[in-house]
Amino acid sequence: MKPGRTIVIFLLFIAVVAIYLYQTRLDKEILSISPDEVSRDVVLDPEERITGIAIKDKTRESEILLERSGDGWRISSPVDYPADSGMAEGLAMAARFASKQTRLRAEKDWDEYGLEKADLEVRIMTDRKKEWALVFGGESPVGRAVYARWLGERGYILAAPELKASFQASLYRLRDKRIFTFKPVEAAKVFIELGPNTYEWKNDGGKWYWIEPLRRFAKEMTKDRMDLVFMALAGFHVREFIDQEDRSDAELGFYIIHDLIRVTGDFGEEIFNFGNEIPAKNAYYGKRQGGDAVFLVERTKVIQLLDLLRALENEGETLDPNQKILPAGDPDPDTALKES
Repeated sequence: MKPGRTIVIFLLFIAVVAIYLYQTRLDKEILSISPDEVSRDVVLDPEERITGIAIKDKTRESEILLERSGDGWRISSPVDYPADSGMAEGLAMAARFASKQTRLRAEKDWDEYGLEKADLEVRIMTDRKKEWALVFGGESPVGRAVYARWLGERGYILAAPELKASFQASLYRLRDKRIFTFKPVEAAKVFIELGPNTYEWKNDGGKWYWIEPLRRFAKEMTKDRMDLVFMALAGFHVREFIDQEDRSDAELGFYIIHDLIRVTGDFGEEIFNFGNEIPAKNAYYGKRQGGDAVFLVERTKVIQLLDLLRALENEGETLDPNQKILPAGDPDPDTALKES
């Protein structure tokens, strides 16, 4: 697992634990003030697997459907795209927390709790063909909490605001923003073409060797240097998804592909194609081969990658593993990639 992704998952875990601890303390405070607890109908068994999460946010006028796919998650609506599995698992954990919370007897109509026409509804589907709906209402005067309720139950929940906020994540936040998903240990070839610059390496017997440029042909690329390339590729992320795009691939710069990154290995092949530059956004159009999604990537990331590749190319014949790679300066924006 890549260090960056490990950190994200760790931070997500910390956030979920923080919600759990706050919710536990909140439950104790609630029962000391209002001990009239009622029975619960919604119970998610520890062995019951959550297979789908549907979020309807009336305030944002949005509906998002997440579905488990193999070991990960996909967004099925309003787009079909891989989900950030760490985020999706976090929502599943949040739903489990909500199913365990104290239910309090309603002393007023649901409308007075903001639960009659709730602005946020979360439906949970499980592998036992069960479906439950959790709705969130207004803020409570008791502690720092919001009203929530599992539809069909007689009682309500006082939930931590963070629990509600976790289900209000934007579509962008829930999508997998990685451009490359391969594991470096499984890579066998890396090919990068950026304008007039071509770079290629091949793994042979556990060691990496230069293929292009020709002046570096057959020279060894030490592991620490190759790791720098993999780290740079791991840093490529989607800055913005372009979902409502009526222009053709040719108009976006994908008709004749001159600028691309291709990695092959045990996983198959991952190819990223660059499109035209968008100067006003300091970005390029991008598209993964085999996919329909068009998105923007940071121009800064492209420049940093090209700086790194030029520095690697210009290193001395004897590679010192302690030598630092210094940027070769910003490339000419008119020649770094093909003209828009």
